[in-house]
Amino acid sequence: MGIDPNSDFHIGSSRPGLLNLALAWLSLAAGCTDVLSFLKLGDVFTSAMTGNTALLGIAIGQGRMLAASHSLTALFGFTLGAALATAMYDLVHAKLGARCCLTLLFLIEIACLLGFAATWSASGDPVAEDARYGIILFSAIGMGIQGVAARKISSAGISTIVFTSALISIVTSVTNAVVRPASGPPPRANLKGHVGTFTAYVSGAILSGVLVGSYVAWLVWIPMAAVLLALVCLKANWKMEWRAA
Repeated sequence: MGIDPNSDFHIGSSRPGLLNLALAWLSLAAGCTDVLSFLKLGDVFTSAMTGNTALLGIAIGQGRMLAASHSLTALFGFTLGAALATAMYDLVHAKLGARCCLTLLFLIEIACLLGFAATWSASGDPVAEDARYGIILFSAIGMGIQGVAARKISSAGISTIVFTSALISIVTSVTNAVVRPASGPPPRANLKGHVGTFTAYVSGAILSGVLVGSYVAWLVWIPMAAVLLALVCLKANWKMEWRAA
C-alpha cells in the first residue's frame, strides 16, 4: 500500500538521479539570472549575495549611488524571499505536508520568475530604469525562495545558489581520496550532487553569456522554464517513491 504523497517520507530521495537533476535545473536557473542581471541590469547579482554585497561595497566606496541602489534592491528581495519561504514552510508544513509545501514554494518562485521575464519583455532592451528595480526584485525574491526550498529537498546540503561551499566539498573529497586512500572513496552520491549543481550553474552562466547579446528576449524565460523542469523532476521522484513504498 502506498504512503501519503504529501507526507514527510523521503523529502529528499532514495533515487538520487532525479533529485540531482532537479537541483541541476535550479542551479542552471541561478546561473542564468546572475549573468543576465550583471550584464544587463547594472552590475548586480540576484542569487549570489556574496558577490552582490561586494558590488554594493564597491559602488558605495566609489560614490555610485545608482549602482548601489540596484545591489540594495537585490539584497532586500533575496532576504524577503528567504524569509517568506522560511515562514511559509514553518507555518504550512504541519497542515499540508512537506511535499505540498515545497511544491507551493517552487510555484511561487516560478511566478516570480514569470514576473521577471514578463516585466523585462515589456520594458525591452535596454531595460528602462523605472522597470529595472521591479525586474531585480522579482528575480531576487525568486532566488531567495529557491535557496530555502532547495535546502529542504537535499539532505546532503547541496546548494543551488552558493557554490563556494560546493567547491570546497568537491576539492576536500577528492583530495582526501588521494591523500588518504585507505579511508575509502568519498560518498559518491553527495560528490555527484555538488559537481552536478556546480556544472549546471556554470552552464547557465555560459549559456547566458553566449545568448545575451542577440537573444535576450528568449533568454529571460529560461530561468522560469528551468525551475519548472526542476519541479517536474521532483514530482516524478516523489511519485516513484510513493509507488515503491
